[in-house]
Amino acid sequence: MAGSIIRLAGSEIEIASWGVTTLYPDGLSVPAAPQDDATYRARAEALGYGADTMCMCVDHEVAHAVLAHVLGLRHSPTLRGVAEGAYWPHWQAEEASVLGLQRYARMSDVDLVKVAQRLAG
Repeated sequence: MAGSIIRLAGSEIEIASWGVTTLYPDGLSVPAAPQDDATYRARAEALGYGADTMCMCVDHEVAHAVLAHVLGLRHSPTLRGVAEGAYWPHWQAEEASVLGLQRYARMSDVDLVKVAQRLAG
């Protein structure tokens, strides 16, 4: 998984050993790494990742792009807003959708990175 680049939803998602960076063509980017705290670990457990917070982190960023692609959006409005420092006013709806997608994928034994790679074609 580390070292992968997925081009989807107007961005490049670079998966590294430390986490993920979502890059946009204009040079803006959003880095994401697993957090080492009880809340983050509890979310990983609740979503079906057990103690694998790295996989949860990667899937989370990838799921933003998958959702945007499937909905026909140019990019994830939430991640693009983070990159611009101007949060999308409906970010909570996107975040809830992404977390739901992650949980559903885990329950269905679906690898979201492979889904993104397939969509990126």
